[in-house]
Amino acid sequence: MSNGTASRLPPLWITLLVSAGLALNGYAWLNIGILPDEAYYWVWSQRLQWGYFDHPPLIAWLIRPFTALFGDGAAIIRLPAVITWLLSCGLAWLLALRIYGKHRAGALAVLVWSSLPIVQAGFHIVTPDIPLVLFAWLSYYFSWQAVTLRSTKRWMVAGVWSGLALLGKYPAILLLGTVFIALLLSRDGRRELASRGPWLAAGIAILLFSPVLFWNYQHDWVSFAFQFGHGVRQQLTEPWHLLTLFLGGQLGVVMPWTFVAMIYASLRASRWGLPSGSFSLHLLVTGFWLPLLLFGAAGLSAKAEANWPLLAYLPGSLLLAGALNHWLYTNNTPRRKLITMVIVAYAVSLLLVNIIRFPWWLEPLGMQLPPQRTQLSQSYGWPQVGQEMERLLATIPQGEHCKVAGASHQETAMLALLLGDAKRVLASPQARISQFTLWQEEARLPATVCLYVEQFDHENHIHTETVLNEWGRWQRVSLLRLTNPDLTTRWFGFFVPRPEPPGQP
Repeated sequence: MSNGTASRLPPLWITLLVSAGLALNGYAWLNIGILPDEAYYWVWSQRLQWGYFDHPPLIAWLIRPFTALFGDGAAIIRLPAVITWLLSCGLAWLLALRIYGKHRAGALAVLVWSSLPIVQAGFHIVTPDIPLVLFAWLSYYFSWQAVTLRSTKRWMVAGVWSGLALLGKYPAILLLGTVFIALLLSRDGRRELASRGPWLAAGIAILLFSPVLFWNYQHDWVSFAFQFGHGVRQQLTEPWHLLTLFLGGQLGVVMPWTFVAMIYASLRASRWGLPSGSFSLHLLVTGFWLPLLLFGAAGLSAKAEANWPLLAYLPGSLLLAGALNHWLYTNNTPRRKLITMVIVAYAVSLLLVNIIRFPWWLEPLGMQLPPQRTQLSQSYGWPQVGQEMERLLATIPQGEHCKVAGASHQETAMLALLLGDAKRVLASPQARISQFTLWQEEARLPATVCLYVEQFDHENHIHTETVLNEWGRWQRVSLLRLTNPDLTTRWFGFFVPRPEPPGQP
């Protein structure tokens, strides 16, 4: 094999690490049951619209073709996620290769991206982050190409990808902001701003997003209002405590050493092969800092979810890949001690994620994790819930035709998936407003609900009777206890309407 060919292949240690991560993620994909949030998006896919209460519609559109062709199994519902994460690794490699001009930098970009716990944990979970990530990578790639090649056609393609990212999740608007700021700050970018390309791209993105705008207009801007209020609502907690929680979340989703290394790499980006003042440099640095600063500021007034700044870690992975290519190799000679440190860091990240996924791996060592809320605890036991629900419905008059209600929108979605019917369920009047609320309001007809299912996370929360506002009083007829492999215990109560005493209105 020639040296030229060998230089195109990733170092063996990178190949082995990425392969190990892929194998464990594939195992989780096939062995962890569906999550309630995933069931919620499955329900959307059974009732396709131009928008939904919580998010734009693209995740539902991506799920529907797979389930229509192959059925509603967990592995099938999750295929869009698996395909997206695999494609994102390819795009990370391609963009790093183009920007740095080195195949090894591309391999290191894949290594960094695939090492992030948020990527490992999300490999098999279908959420609106899936289309956001895929089309953000494509938007970055074609925007970079458009500037580098001065190509109007590539700007138009970049606009398509940005529009699809907006159809995936609202934070995609930061892509447009990132590209505009990078154009404004770089000399080659300012040249492009004087052309029609970037403006065509922005117009195409907005045009593709316009059905969501129209849906929101028809629904009194309910989705925008929910997301804005969700992100900036004022809380009584001290702002600096909220900011600490935000930073702690970021250290968790990317690992502390990776987060710190990305920050350092962004501050010294011109040393890793990015020309000072270039569009490439400003694109990656702006793309890394803009989501972190924006959601960090929002974190001063509201508890920010750890995945909100996800977009930061696409360019962050490329920045760190360039730095690692500089740190780990001197004149193409590997620095073995530093490479060993990277291998250990990747292995620790992989180990921690999978111990949380599969806590019984610790049993042979005589160790165990404290009970916690994990993917496993949320997904475990639902088949037993489905069996008990079917048993009870068989004993209820008209049970084959009446509707079933859940205590929350996630539980309601799981019941729909278990029943195989997205239209046979209702969310309890006490549940927070969700897409189910909109559908129930649009129906305008009273529904016959004959079974109500509620999950209890603590034994002292279990009750034998409940009142569901206008639905009246309900009595428990069955209680299911489930102990999960991660040592958490949940109970599911099954309730039917309580007959009113004779003579009582």
